[in-house]
Amino acid sequence: MEISIEEWLDEWLESYVKNSLADNTYLYYQQSIKRIKKTQPAFLSKKVNQIKEKEIQIYINMLANTYSKSTISGIRTVFTRAFKCATVNGICESNPIFSLTVPKGAIVRKVNALDSAEQNIVESAARQVTLGHLALFMLYTGIRASELKNLKWEDYDRRRKIIYIRNSKTPDGIRIIPLLPEAVEIIKRQRIYCDYIFTSTKHTKVTKTVLRKLYERLRKKTGIKNITNHIYRHSFATRLVENEAEIKAVSALLGHKSVQFTMDRYVDANLNFLRSQIKKIEETPEMRRQKLRLIP
Repeated sequence: MEISIEEWLDEWLESYVKNSLADNTYLYYQQSIKRIKKTQPAFLSKKVNQIKEKEIQIYINMLANTYSKSTISGIRTVFTRAFKCATVNGICESNPIFSLTVPKGAIVRKVNALDSAEQNIVESAARQVTLGHLALFMLYTGIRASELKNLKWEDYDRRRKIIYIRNSKTPDGIRIIPLLPEAVEIIKRQRIYCDYIFTSTKHTKVTKTVLRKLYERLRKKTGIKNITNHIYRHSFATRLVENEAEIKAVSALLGHKSVQFTMDRYVDANLNFLRSQIKKIEETPEMRRQKLRLIP
């Protein structure tokens, strides 16, 4: 079967991803393929069985000047999985991709969490806006927006005060989260309109648009531009670390496979907190006087 790489990426996305993987995964791969087409690598017009891994690796290396490591990683995953599927289907005789790597020099984009003062402002505002409890619940649990949208009543254990995340973007995201009293109260206040715990003002399942409009309302009300669904999750992790939670526990609560990934992506304690922590080793006046006596 003669088919170009560009044609195969589109066919693989629609035939093998759209109807078998989660909607978020489909959108993630779709966005990665759009980036591949936007950057227009010369090999896209080649037949699938004509490409060499080196050509794709050279292309990926060039992306380091434009995209972050996480974005490039998504593009690498698309090539790896699409070519594996092409090999299974006999579109290419053997899989040309053995071990694509993400360039070390690619940018690692950090997301700045809300500091404690900003979080207090956001929480106060959330209590005054429509559906603000959704933002509060994400701040108190660290769950992803996609996980919140899919949270059903059967996922809530009222007696043990925990929620089960059964629908996540990764296998490691399948987890149990103990609930803070504030999070329990939020669930208690929800009425049962359908299978899902959280619903829109129309009593239907919460959508991506509903959550986007919510953080836009909070931005307008607080004047804080750094508010997104991901910022809630990032702030949750940062508050845990600031309160000396074990990083392994933070990683487990977030549903990460790697503790190092948690450290690299989410833990960026703010400057005021770092200043307060370093003062713990500040010398007392007597200690300074003793040290000065020892200086020749």
